[in-house]
Amino acid sequence: MLREELNRLLFKENETAVAPAMGLMQVEVSCDGNAAEVLERASEALCVILSVHLVCGNEEEWLTDSSYELLETWFENNVLVNLQDENVNRDTEEVRMFGYGRDWFWWSARVIDNNRLLVYILLTGFPVSGFDSLRWLLQCAGALRVEQGPAL
Repeated sequence: MLREELNRLLFKENETAVAPAMGLMQVEVSCDGNAAEVLERASEALCVILSVHLVCGNEEEWLTDSSYELLETWFENNVLVNLQDENVNRDTEEVRMFGYGRDWFWWSARVIDNNRLLVYILLTGFPVSGFDSLRWLLQCAGALRVEQGPAL
């Protein structure tokens, strides 16, 4: 499932696809005039996090503290560097645990206007577990508010 999620993020192959039978949930994201940038930073960060988890998760010798320290450093330098909101949890150790216990996967996203974007997640369980990981990622990318929307 992680590999398919990464493909959707990288190649946006699902933007014209029919929603899966499992169901999608719309996530409503409020921004401060920077919705396109928030989406770009969050997508890039999720691609990097998933790539590290895919590579390191399959090779015991690569799954080290050094691998995750590099990921945390990348996250600090590329995602948190422009974050102005002091209320957002800046604990980069969150990237180590990102995705464990979650039953949602990135499906697609679109910018509505400068202050709002919609993210669609594929649900594999309900109620949605691990949603706080997505909220944390989007807020680190600059989102002001992230709310679960309707199931589609």
